[in-house]
Amino acid sequence: MSYITGLICSVLSLLLALSFAREPECVMFLYHHSRIPPELFQAYDWIVLDQDDPTLDRLKLHFYMKRRAKVFGYMSVGEIESFRDYYEDLKRFAIGKNPMWDTEVADLRREEYLDFLVDVVAKRIAERGFDGFFLDTLDSYRLVAKEGEAEDFLRGEIALIKRLKERYPDMLILINRGFEIVEEVRDLIDGVVVESLFAGLDGDRRYVKVKEEDRRYLLPILEKIRSDGLPVIVIDYLPPSRRRMAKDLVKRIRDLGFIPYVSDRELSRVGHSTCELIPRRIVLLYDSKLFSRVHVTGIHRLMQMPLEYLGFVPELIDVNSELPEIYPELGYAGIVSLYINRRDSELDRWLIKAKEEGLKLFFIEDVPITDSRDTLGVFGIRYEENRDRATLKAEILRAMEGSGFEAPLVVNTQTTLINIDRGEPVVVAKNSVGQRFVPFALTPWGGYAVSETLLKGDGLWVYDPFVIFRKVFKPSFPAPDTTTENGRRVLTAHIDGDSFFGDAEFNPKKTSGEVIRDEILRVFRVPHTVSIVEAEVSSEGLYPKKSKRLEEIARSIFSLPNVEVASHSFSHPFTWQPDKVKTEELPYGYNLPVKGYKLDFEREIVGSVKYISNLARDTGKRVRVFLWSGNCDPSEEQVRMPYELGIFNVNGGDTTITNREPFLQKISPMGVNYGDLFQVYAPVQNENLYTNLWGGPYWGYINVIQTFRLTEQPRRLKPISIYYHFYSGQKLASLNALKKVYRYALSQKVTPMFLSEYALRVLDFRDTAILRYEDGLRIRNSGYLRTLRLDSAKAVPDLRRSKGVIGFIRDGRHTYVHLDHSGDYFLAFTDSPPSWLNLVSASGLVERHSRSGGRIELDLRSYIPMELEIDTGACDVMVNGELLGRGVHTIKGGLYAQIRAFCSD
Repeated sequence: MSYITGLICSVLSLLLALSFAREPECVMFLYHHSRIPPELFQAYDWIVLDQDDPTLDRLKLHFYMKRRAKVFGYMSVGEIESFRDYYEDLKRFAIGKNPMWDTEVADLRREEYLDFLVDVVAKRIAERGFDGFFLDTLDSYRLVAKEGEAEDFLRGEIALIKRLKERYPDMLILINRGFEIVEEVRDLIDGVVVESLFAGLDGDRRYVKVKEEDRRYLLPILEKIRSDGLPVIVIDYLPPSRRRMAKDLVKRIRDLGFIPYVSDRELSRVGHSTCELIPRRIVLLYDSKLFSRVHVTGIHRLMQMPLEYLGFVPELIDVNSELPEIYPELGYAGIVSLYINRRDSELDRWLIKAKEEGLKLFFIEDVPITDSRDTLGVFGIRYEENRDRATLKAEILRAMEGSGFEAPLVVNTQTTLINIDRGEPVVVAKNSVGQRFVPFALTPWGGYAVSETLLKGDGLWVYDPFVIFRKVFKPSFPAPDTTTENGRRVLTAHIDGDSFFGDAEFNPKKTSGEVIRDEILRVFRVPHTVSIVEAEVSSEGLYPKKSKRLEEIARSIFSLPNVEVASHSFSHPFTWQPDKVKTEELPYGYNLPVKGYKLDFEREIVGSVKYISNLARDTGKRVRVFLWSGNCDPSEEQVRMPYELGIFNVNGGDTTITNREPFLQKISPMGVNYGDLFQVYAPVQNENLYTNLWGGPYWGYINVIQTFRLTEQPRRLKPISIYYHFYSGQKLASLNALKKVYRYALSQKVTPMFLSEYALRVLDFRDTAILRYEDGLRIRNSGYLRTLRLDSAKAVPDLRRSKGVIGFIRDGRHTYVHLDHSGDYFLAFTDSPPSWLNLVSASGLVERHSRSGGRIELDLRSYIPMELEIDTGACDVMVNGELLGRGVHTIKGGLYAQIRAFCSD
């Protein structure tokens, strides 16, 4: 595990810098990028974007996200840009040209010009949600100013900054150069930027080395600004291909005491800074011409889960759409393809560019490049026509150990045979006429697997995908983990609203809603997310005469302290994309037959959420989760609706692995993305699938216990998730099975939480940034995902020197590291653990954590009676006021735990 090597040096000075420095550590300037992944807003402290960049508008949909970065909007102060929509309003203030950037120099002496910057440009930036202004082109007046005029221009700049601070007192202000006015505005600004200390641009925008005399002029000025307490950011320019030189420049600038940023001349790519983001995103290419709905694509169903387990963030992208720019500094690690029909030079160029950027590419079942000799040469691939037309199977000459994981290795020949020039053959075969070929290989750029040598057409794996993907993508980071919290397996429970109205067969006086309330919710006091289908309950639905009673039952359930409120739609659509599903595939039609109602998806989502929130109003609760119904196959527009409402959207996926079908294809990924929006899947499927679509046996849900066990060993792939419908309360067999499932779940070491809390962890998994430092790793997110998994029991976190790390537990092959709720962590490692407080495991969630030197305060709350396992180390530890002796203690009881410790620092 490469991230452990060499991480034993002291990091105390670094931690002080991370915690108490006034100035940002990592900055990013990015003016011309169409899309920025959310994790970059966790990784960087300050980000400067163009004022018209739409990213913040998209991030506003991420209602749950606590972004770390302060974001500045770009303002050109001394120049007028012709591409702005307000250019016509400003061109009258032009008094000259800047030919280097094809802009016009502005007359900063004009009061009307300053008015426009403050009242229009700055107002736009503030209203769009930026945290500050980046004032550029302050020195451009020099291109036109005559002798004696400079002071008038400088007074205009000072006046502008004063007015900005007066009008927008909470906004940060960052200026580019403007050395002559720094002393005047020092208390109004938050930092100074200077370009080209070592590497810059000439008048033709070519990359050049900065002259020594220019640097000698700049350094004393920058040191004076820094000594006066202002952060100084230095931007140098290099071609994107000069990564090693860029990293060297970052170090040189940092060693001078300045904040470094090295990027391309257009600032169109994420550059290099003190923070080195470890790429985790992997593009999963799918072909929408083959799969009209992304949920059913093979690459999503089969590839995504193993990659997520390894800690990667899979991102589904249609190969027929505009292919995005991807590179490591933007957070991308690789590309996987499966069943892609597209072949053209544009796709070739995109894949070659990704390879040149250092991403790993892995092609499964077909290699989506043209037969161009140049393209094949780039990848070191050779094709040969198969001269054996009769034999379908080939002789296996050599195969890497590990085949037969779920299916035997059998090589089927194709019309074209494939060989490689460079790489490690995994499978070597020969046809009946003696032609040797390599249908499966790992290469320097990634690899490929064709002829069903890795994945069979029925979805069974020939080799373990966890092993293969680790070999291809070589993860060098601990995996963020959504299955575990504080060393125990996460437990969720949620109920779809179907048949809330139905009468119990064994007690017709009670509805299924009342049975579940009395027999389950009031007995098993774990958190539950409970939904209803509006049309089954409201007076506008199917049973208006029963509505009043049903609403009273619903309110009685929503009032329970262990229940959070959810919607399961208005009329329970059985498909959310009826134009892509044949009617005969839906035995019950598109939705419930509500009289006079025509399917309206806004009514299904927004309307039902409004109705159910109003129904629950007296309980003090509102809808927190929208639970998809039927096929759980929403479109991007439909997924956007819950986001706009500020609620979570969950359901879908088909995790139903059992002893009868113990295959990985029966374990779903965490969910599916629509750009940066995400549908969170139910961790494990409901009783409908365990009872043959409610056709019996009605006790069949008891088999979900097999699913829980098979997703625990040999790898913990899913939380324990109890998921069912209200109709499980209609039959005694289904109700008894449900009770057995609850009893099994609570017999395990679990940390219960609401489904919304689990959804937060899934979303935070995708937004988590992991940064590499010389002495360890920095992890930044919104503070919801609180577990890192090290796939080695030898990996030991250094609890004394780490930050935000409260404990760890070793579990055979894995070490689970527990984080607090801060969202800003530093993880150091050691091969000789210090005798320090270790929260080994807990059934509760962290509510508060603070540490000052060796003084530690940690508060936890639990939804069930608390269970704690604590190793005191050499620390003096009190739990709920009781002093513990040195050693390992197991403590039970109560819903809260207050831990106070003093450790010799």
